[in-house]
Amino acid sequence: MVVIPPILWISLWFFKKVTKAYEDYQAQEAVLSTTLQENLTGVRVVKAFARQDYEKEKFDKDNWLKYIKGKFLLLMHSLFWPLSDIVLGAQMLFGFIYAAFMAIDGRISVGDYVAYVGLVVWLIFPIRNLGRVIVQTSTGMVSYQRLMDITKQAREDLDGGAVQPTGPVRGEIEFRNVSFMYSDGTHDVIKDISFHIKPGQSIALLGSTGSGKTSLVNLLPRFHEYTGGQILLDGVELRDYSRKYLREQIGIVQQEPFLFSRSIRENILYGVGRRVTQEEIEAAAKAAAVHDVIASFPDGYNTVVGEKGVTLSGGQKQRVTIARTILKNPKILILDDSTSAVDTETEASIRKALDDLMEHRTTFIIAHRIQSVMRADLILVLDKGRVIQKGSHEELLAQFSGMYRKIYDIQTRIDEELEMEIARAN
Repeated sequence: MVVIPPILWISLWFFKKVTKAYEDYQAQEAVLSTTLQENLTGVRVVKAFARQDYEKEKFDKDNWLKYIKGKFLLLMHSLFWPLSDIVLGAQMLFGFIYAAFMAIDGRISVGDYVAYVGLVVWLIFPIRNLGRVIVQTSTGMVSYQRLMDITKQAREDLDGGAVQPTGPVRGEIEFRNVSFMYSDGTHDVIKDISFHIKPGQSIALLGSTGSGKTSLVNLLPRFHEYTGGQILLDGVELRDYSRKYLREQIGIVQQEPFLFSRSIRENILYGVGRRVTQEEIEAAAKAAAVHDVIASFPDGYNTVVGEKGVTLSGGQKQRVTIARTILKNPKILILDDSTSAVDTETEASIRKALDDLMEHRTTFIIAHRIQSVMRADLILVLDKGRVIQKGSHEELLAQFSGMYRKIYDIQTRIDEELEMEIARAN
């Protein structure tokens, strides 16, 4: 019994040390994995900037840190066993010598001595294993905690909602003094925004980067929950609809297009919960001005794109995502700077197709070019989360000191200078 307290103390001390060492090792392993993943997916960027040597050095540095942390972890394990064995061995040696003198003096028999030696051996090794279990439990606790950090995250309730409509929405949307702040933020990203649009109308959002345009439209499919005011869809509070229903009614063309590592056909079909003919797929691709590009590939619509659509250009990826949204045929459209990665000629053809698609659909348009928003029924000019101007294209142009007029004059001047340069070159 004398040896149990020091063994427990040693085990608990090493438990704390091994726990910290294993946490550091796991964290560094995650850093190394991230570095490797970024290098593999961003290999084009690495080669384009001739940064192979830099990335190799970065990987070697992260790998070396992992080695050092792993070596320290093994050191903690390797120190525990000799130390515990020394303590237990000293106890056994002391007991054997003391019992031997007792046998010599005749206080116990040789049989008692042999029985004592066997009993001590059987008792010591379970105590030794108890310390091993305590130390190894630390690595299991670290892994368990990392797993719990993920599984305990709050999960989206897709089906909850007081209103369960069976048909599509009409598309009437009203914002009443809406404000929004991210959960880890300190100030409102959107502040006291109000507007009302009828079914089939279009609303354009214009403003500098970081003015809150994308955050505003992300409230509609309930990617985030607004923190103040009300949003009404067809006269019903937005929170009363289920997230699943809302997202089935809304089509989004995001600013950064994303494609899966599948065929172009599968990417266009993604999100469509019905049987679709090849003619419908091609019609959507033609509307997005991407059909001719797809038809030029050897495998056509069966062409498999790389990870995140890496085998397609930025403009081609964006047009495929537009075709995906067109095929979904939603009642509410969100175009988040959807023509930013295409040339002027392609933008004109896409805009014509989108004009046809936007008919009888409520549409939110986020853009930086005046030409993309000037035909909207209502234009909101945002700055630092607030609406600083509101009205139609003609109404905002009449406000000579407003930001909209300034943007219009700058873009018009740039277009005129470009036309003059082209004329001189010809």
